[in-house]
Amino acid sequence: EPRAPPRAPAAGHMMGGVDAYPSFEDWNGKSAGVDPALKAANAAYETEVHFQKCYGVMAELFEVHNYLTDVIPSTGFRFLDLGCAPGGFSSFLLNDPRCQAGFGVTLPSTSGGFPMRLRNPHFLLQQGDLFEIGVSDLIASDVHVLICDAQYLRNNISWDERYRGVRCRSKQHGVWALLIKQFWLGLSRLLTGGILIFRFGWRDPGPEDPATIWYKKMTLRLFSLLYDLFDSVKEIKSDYFNALQSSFYVCCMNFSAERFAAREVAKLLGASFNYLVTTPIQDSNELDIMPQVDKIRTQEVDQQISDMLERINRLRLVHEQSRRRHEEQQARQEDPRAVVFLRPPPPGMTDEALASAFGVYGRVKRVERKRALEVTVHFERADHARIAATELRRSRAFGEDVRLWTTEETAPGEAPPGFRGSVAASAGGGAGSDTGDGGPAQDMQGHDSGGGGRGRLRGRKAVGSAPTAQPCNGGVPRPRRKAAQWAPKATPNAQLAGQQEWRRVSDVAPPASGD
Repeated sequence: EPRAPPRAPAAGHMMGGVDAYPSFEDWNGKSAGVDPALKAANAAYETEVHFQKCYGVMAELFEVHNYLTDVIPSTGFRFLDLGCAPGGFSSFLLNDPRCQAGFGVTLPSTSGGFPMRLRNPHFLLQQGDLFEIGVSDLIASDVHVLICDAQYLRNNISWDERYRGVRCRSKQHGVWALLIKQFWLGLSRLLTGGILIFRFGWRDPGPEDPATIWYKKMTLRLFSLLYDLFDSVKEIKSDYFNALQSSFYVCCMNFSAERFAAREVAKLLGASFNYLVTTPIQDSNELDIMPQVDKIRTQEVDQQISDMLERINRLRLVHEQSRRRHEEQQARQEDPRAVVFLRPPPPGMTDEALASAFGVYGRVKRVERKRALEVTVHFERADHARIAATELRRSRAFGEDVRLWTTEETAPGEAPPGFRGSVAASAGGGAGSDTGDGGPAQDMQGHDSGGGGRGRLRGRKAVGSAPTAQPCNGGVPRPRRKAAQWAPKATPNAQLAGQQEWRRVSDVAPPASGD
């Protein structure tokens, strides 16, 4: 039985979780012309998702390794989290009763780093660019657990598209330079018997690919060094988080600080970092990183590393095949309730931009347009469609003139589900007002938007809110002549605030006065 992934508790010290980082790259690349408030809300949501992912990954890692009971000192532990924002890893460790204190380093959000969502009296945060911080600049004391999970940022995958940190010649220059710099800083603070946890990536497109050949050669060198410094090196590929991605985590246990010093590994890592950030070589496939490690490499260790990479690649392929089958099944079984309607279409937003905006609330299957009158956003799940409509109405993300509703609700100016009759609007309706005399149409704020228009529901009449309610569009509520046969009641689900269900009433008291 698959277990539900662990989730971070709503701790009091939280303010407000690979590739484990949120898909800012996808969002920012399609966000031209998107409302800034909607964009900020999306970024905040993605940050929370990233926080929860990191918390869950660390919980899963601890569970796999029996909560590190054999390697963590009985007196407790301290940790250093490099690239710690938004704080999911650190939050999990601080919740461990064995934790004494924690240190974190992150790029300030003003320079493009992700916002920090963790505040704790036992956690000391240092803001700075890891590319520029030296070993002597670290405020962290010696630690028992080291986490290296910083990401090499660029404009398209930084907070609010504003990366102002150090830039390298290529992505591979930057990724390898940052990983080596984290090892240089962190291992210099790691105590004997300590634990290293870091994120790595591997995808094998084939043995003939030049980039893969180069990448694997550098990987064999890096992991051979780790095998030399630690007693145990084990990979962890999560079944819950980013199962389809090339990333995975590595847990190295029982660090030898004596061997680290004797082999002058700090000097090796520092020289390799400086080489990557200063080299004039443009083609990353021509880089030669840490060639000195070849002296300690063995065929046995190389085979262990190759076997590990093959296991990671097989797991990823299995997850891809599973996802593909799942998507095919879902495509054959669409839920008619999982649709959000927008009328009129938000001006200036493409289908891709709409899919990105709604994608923060669930998986969007497609976006369809009905000429220039209406847009429908199809979700995989009905509950995601409900939440998206409710939240976007509340935030007024698309402006005051765009109406949102789901198939379970009623479109502006239409009768409730099951009501027989047509909608007719008279010429006196006024701009922005809904037809119908107080029907279930909801505006962006979730208020009843009937009453301002002068239309009628032919057949049985419908009543909206109480006669004293003020319409949202500035009109004057008109008293009713007689009782109606339909009346709204509040939806019991607080998450779907602003929606209405309809019930038949046998006797609704008429207003005190008529037209």
